[in-house]
Amino acid sequence: MDRNYEAFVDLLPQMLRSHQGKWVLLQNGGLTALFDTARDAHLAGSKLYPDGYFSVQQVTNRPVDLGWFSHAVP
Repeated sequence: MDRNYEAFVDLLPQMLRSHQGKWVLLQNGGLTALFDTARDAHLAGSKLYPDGYFSVQQVTNRPVDLGWFSHAVP
């Protein structure tokens, strides 16, 4: 999962120019495909990678608020 996130962060500036708001499917540190919805990306990931080793990220430059967990202090 860490490799997928690192790949996503590296690709994000380029993807923001042409794919903002889309959802990406990543596996093994590489971009697999782009989707219009998180659901579509997750369904494709589940079908392509039944072992569950994939990530879905939204192409956005806004931080995601995870509620209480976003505000926890280490």
